[in-house]
Amino acid sequence: MKDEFITITLDYDKIAWTECKKRIDFILNDHKDILDIDVYSSPLNDGYHLYVNMTKYMKWNEIMKLRQRWKDDGKRIIIDLMKTRNETKMIMFRSKTRHGYKFKEIFIGNFLCMLTVVRSMNRKSS
Repeated sequence: MKDEFITITLDYDKIAWTECKKRIDFILNDHKDILDIDVYSSPLNDGYHLYVNMTKYMKWNEIMKLRQRWKDDGKRIIIDLMKTRNETKMIMFRSKTRHGYKFKEIFIGNFLCMLTVVRSMNRKSS
């Protein structure tokens, strides 16, 4: 398996929605190969999980630079740097169990990168 991914996961703990939205806007305008971003509240509702879907596969080194630039959780970045198997990198826990109750991520919305849409429409019309 190659060391490439098409989705970049970001974990934002203990931030308000306004700060999360600012980060989403920054991410959408920061890289030319972003297709869209799926946003979920974290299982314990104490932050947000972002799934940045790219238009092409990205190399691991480039992903790590983007995750730092996009202010991903520093502990997750350090842990992922120590991993050697691709299937264990960028793991996001979609559910957690606390006191016998299971909590899951809740879908908030999808943010489409309009630059990618316009570029693809221009290619089709050419």
